[in-house]
Amino acid sequence: MADTDEAAIHMPSQDASAHIEVDLSDETQDFRMLSNISFLTDGTQASIPKRGEKDFEPNPTLYQADILSASRQAMHNALAYPRVHHPKNQIIGVYAPNGPAPPTQHTSNLESIAEGSPLPDAEVPSTTAATTTTAVGNVHPDACVYIANPKSNLFKTIGQADRWNRIWLLPEEALFMLERGSLNIHWPRSEVGYDEDEEEEDENNIEDSEIPMSLQAAYAAFASRGGLNSERFSVYTGLRRLGYTITRAPGWNDDGEDATGIEDSGLEDGRKQGAGLAGIYSRFMKWLCPPSTNTALGPVAGVGFHRSYDDIYSKLSIIPWYDPMAVPQAARSPAQAPYRVVFHVYKPSTPFKKSAPPPPDFRIAVVNARAHTSVPTLSQLGALLESTPLDPPTSEKMSRQLYMRLRHGYRNVILAVVDEGVVSYLRISEAAFGKEKLYKQKALANKTQYRPKPKPKPKGR
Repeated sequence: MADTDEAAIHMPSQDASAHIEVDLSDETQDFRMLSNISFLTDGTQASIPKRGEKDFEPNPTLYQADILSASRQAMHNALAYPRVHHPKNQIIGVYAPNGPAPPTQHTSNLESIAEGSPLPDAEVPSTTAATTTTAVGNVHPDACVYIANPKSNLFKTIGQADRWNRIWLLPEEALFMLERGSLNIHWPRSEVGYDEDEEEEDENNIEDSEIPMSLQAAYAAFASRGGLNSERFSVYTGLRRLGYTITRAPGWNDDGEDATGIEDSGLEDGRKQGAGLAGIYSRFMKWLCPPSTNTALGPVAGVGFHRSYDDIYSKLSIIPWYDPMAVPQAARSPAQAPYRVVFHVYKPSTPFKKSAPPPPDFRIAVVNARAHTSVPTLSQLGALLESTPLDPPTSEKMSRQLYMRLRHGYRNVILAVVDEGVVSYLRISEAAFGKEKLYKQKALANKTQYRPKPKPKPKGR
């Protein structure tokens, strides 16, 4: 009876309603053709496999189950094939757990100089450490991987070079290159208990133990180093894969100072008076008929002479509005984590130079949605926007389109909200609706001007 029931399960149904049309793209693909790839079995041959035939029609036997099992096994064999890199294109980096430091031979020279100094022995370590930090060059103190021979175009926007032409990588940069297969990281000899007396020392690279670091070990060593966390790394890798250039902002660390963009000069919004007789006449008329500020007992537009609609509309603007171009009266409190700018992002079309980076195209603050479940308050958003420099919409394209000026604003920040690896970007800008005078907008002539149709001429006999 058990065999009969098992056979009945695999038999096709006689009910016509059970046979529903199924999209062929949703069916299970046949991966048995991968077993015919020659390089999986014989590395000396290389041929392109032909498209396999799918045969997943139901039948009374277990033939379909065997095909599915063979297809899964073929896919498993294809994924299990080792992926190797050509030795000529291989990039090797060495992990530096203590941060940026000069090569070992230069460190020994610095120590010998420190020992010969007239300072006491107790002060020698502090002097050596200070010399080592400044002798490396313009390298970020959170850098933890150095590359002696860089061979990729990625280093045009990644890493910092020291005095010995070594490229130092930050934790997020090293993890990104390791994930995409562009970098192999080796453990240093100090971390693996390497005995230098047993092997011959290489003068060019005596710190490399030639023991590769796994991806799991790299995550354990870099994921929580120098302020890096999973949310910031998700944003970094996602934008890097899209082609953007990303650098750390001054607000990366909690104790870092934000870049203030408040300028003291050139921000006063004053109207220029016309030159010559026109300016003198306008001043005389304003003195003769000053605008009325008290509208409680009269019309809203006030009593007086109105020589243009602009004067009437300007008097109707009785609701106060915020002007971002005005100098603030009181300084705001500094931006607090996580509402701080941590990334400066540049478009792929923006020319970027590591020694002199241009102003960023976007400023991003990373927020963990699981830890911060509420919407940020107005004071938090105000402090975040005040920490960014003033960026008025002055481009040629924005001068023609009102919506783009309001969207860009005078200060703007992008919030990257990360929810368990899913990143959502939210743009926040400091717009000035009161500065956009609708009555001064000039409408296009071809859209607003009425053109009557010409009357048809009478036809003669």
